[in-house]
Amino acid sequence: MMKFSSVKSLVLALFVISVVCFTSIFPSCNVSTANISEVKLCTSLTGSECGGDMSAFKNDVAVVYCSALLKNAPSDTKVTFEWKHNGESMGKAEVKTESAYINSTFRPTGELSPGKYSVTVKIDTDNSTPVTKEFTIEE
Repeated sequence: MMKFSSVKSLVLALFVISVVCFTSIFPSCNVSTANISEVKLCTSLTGSECGGDMSAFKNDVAVVYCSALLKNAPSDTKVTFEWKHNGESMGKAEVKTESAYINSTFRPTGELSPGKYSVTVKIDTDNSTPVTKEFTIEE
């Protein structure tokens, strides 16, 4: 009977050591049930969201909005919008909020070069899948 007790103690000790090692290697996992849907682009908002969804804009566009629906998010959930041209970052915007329609604004300082653009919306958690919306700037 003494042998079984020793094995049991050894297994318990190994478990405790494993937990301690795991939590020191991975001190914080940021996991959430929050998710993003209804990502749209437009030139004017209806409240906090795009009423329609556009995929092309003229090169002299004054503003491009990106709106998205954030669901199952606690308060102070951080969401990042990253605007890109041909894969190169043109800037990021961070929003801290809870479940609601959220948006980001891209205001060009002049005429945009024709080509492919995109905006990526990502919740700042380890299990978030970014949503990328592509659009075109035309002459």
